[in-house]
Amino acid sequence: MSNLIRTDLPKKRKRGESRVFRLKTFGETGHPAEMNQLSFRDNLGKLLEFGHFESSGLMGSWSFQLEVHRHPNPLYVLLFVVEEPIEASLNLRCNHCQYVGWGNQMICNKKYHFVIPSKETMAAFLKLEGGVCASPEKESLSHLVELQGHVLHGFFHSNGFGHLLAINGIESGSDLTGHQVMELWDRLCSGLKARKIGLNDASHKKGMELRLLHGVAKGEPWFGRWGYRFGSGTYGVTQKIYEKALESVRNVPLCLLNHHLASLNRETPILLSRYQTLSTEPLITLSDLFVFMLHLHSRLPRDNYMNNSRNQIISIDSTNCRWSQKRIQMAIKVVIESLKRVECRWISRQEVRDAARNYIGDTGLLDFVLKSLGNQVVGNYLVRRSLNPVKKVLEYCLEDISNLLPNSNHELTTLQNQYQMGKTPTTTNGHNKITRGQVMKDMVYFYRHILMDYKGVLGPIGILNQIGMASRAILDAKYFIKEYHYIRDTSMKTVQLDGGGKLGIFCTIAWKSHHHNNDIKMPPQECVVVNKNATMSELCREAERVFREIYWELRDVVVDNQREITTRIDEMTLNWNKGLVLDGNVGVMMNIEVMKYYDDEDSKKKDKRIECECGAKEEDGERMVCCDICEVWQHTRCVGVQHNEEVPRIFLCQSCDQHLIPLSFLP
Repeated sequence: MSNLIRTDLPKKRKRGESRVFRLKTFGETGHPAEMNQLSFRDNLGKLLEFGHFESSGLMGSWSFQLEVHRHPNPLYVLLFVVEEPIEASLNLRCNHCQYVGWGNQMICNKKYHFVIPSKETMAAFLKLEGGVCASPEKESLSHLVELQGHVLHGFFHSNGFGHLLAINGIESGSDLTGHQVMELWDRLCSGLKARKIGLNDASHKKGMELRLLHGVAKGEPWFGRWGYRFGSGTYGVTQKIYEKALESVRNVPLCLLNHHLASLNRETPILLSRYQTLSTEPLITLSDLFVFMLHLHSRLPRDNYMNNSRNQIISIDSTNCRWSQKRIQMAIKVVIESLKRVECRWISRQEVRDAARNYIGDTGLLDFVLKSLGNQVVGNYLVRRSLNPVKKVLEYCLEDISNLLPNSNHELTTLQNQYQMGKTPTTTNGHNKITRGQVMKDMVYFYRHILMDYKGVLGPIGILNQIGMASRAILDAKYFIKEYHYIRDTSMKTVQLDGGGKLGIFCTIAWKSHHHNNDIKMPPQECVVVNKNATMSELCREAERVFREIYWELRDVVVDNQREITTRIDEMTLNWNKGLVLDGNVGVMMNIEVMKYYDDEDSKKKDKRIECECGAKEEDGERMVCCDICEVWQHTRCVGVQHNEEVPRIFLCQSCDQHLIPLSFLP
């Protein structure tokens, strides 16, 4: 990406200054722009003045070079801003708005995409072939927003509503952590004066959905620390269902889990006991357990993975076998490297064996090593072996115990014996009893075997099945919203700007929608800035310009106000605490175009009737299937079609299937 670092000078900077902005402060007022206006569009314009203009044409774009750090090695990322006019959009209506609950919002003229590409998406964009980088075509920069897998991708509608589409941290190969990316996005939303931001929470780590993990631990999703709250659910999940599901799972007593699992699964009670011992406070509920584990994981130092295998501690007795110590050592090294590749995951004995056979042809040697390595220390690692209670197969996992390495052979023997007997190893230092990697592995174990046990396979159809059902409801709550309160917190809807020389007046335009039975429609209020001595007529003209610029349906709106249009605003008695409402009319041609579009939309909705058994009546972004008789749409999951299965070519809903006349005379 070094070839993309720009050295151009911004318009508002002195010659000789580098065009680089600090990631840590980018988006704050004064970094780089003084974004103190009360409207999203004005603040966005100020920010883009500092960007390098990449392309014009139908979709304009700008870029910003952001410095992550200077030491020990300089690291930079590129932030692109791509303007997408409505003429370039495939659909006038935004599906993201519909899914998050904003389906009745008016259609905006433009979207502004904020994108930090990953190495993979940048390579795809630049069409890398054979290691040769092609120059980006200015017209093709718009294709960047169509790619998946960016470090950051969010966009704003021209009225300040927006959507966060993607965040990818270090686990996805990014140079930035998810926290860094989210802090940048939140600063941009605050600085630009966004109204509301919606997102589809698909955040995960080590195979765990974070909205479930953090929901059980803290009562809110991972994005909750930045103020995101429940917006809408899928599969008929409402806010009330979501909150009850959270409450029921978070308050499950650990003693009740121990009671159910003691005779079914030996490892889970041992792990629960381990963390209850480590904690200085009593762990009463499932929420207490996950809160403590998350806190412990954040406080422990990162594991030091040792790649030097010459100092491995290997305690396998080879005196009574037919292979030499050298061959055994080689086989052990191959097995350990195979387990390292899958990091924290448990994998079956057969998978380990198949991976090792690419290097060791002697299957007898591999079987001997795998049998001997169970719960043995090898160098800085412990090879854990356990019987999967569901699949009934042996599984292996590698655990870093560098912080637990003993100082003597006697301690080593004691440590191995404790693991083989199923006991928690003890050391003199409390938190050094466990490593950061082990905490993560145990968290994954609890997540899979307690929260995700939908069918109650580890226990009776009781507490675990109830936890699984509640967890499913939490996972089905995917859409979250953050509302920025800069307008709602403004007590007066008229504010002085630029030292009192200008007035910012919050107003909207009321107009008749011929499509909706002449109902009065009003978009959200906008801050219209005029001179302090401006007349009412000048305010109306400026309001026309602002709303025409923002909304597709108001492209030719004309304000028809009955007030004293020649009266200066500063001489009027203003009582607009609720905002100024101006009367407006839309031209005939625009009305026809709007009516045609909405008629087509209504026709599509009538053709696609949604009546799912989960209670859903509208599209929520999940996969659906249509009955070939009644033509009613339902979720594939609700009718028993799994996500990894293809949608059947011919499908009958349960109601139609029951009413079919049985043709018993057919052979």
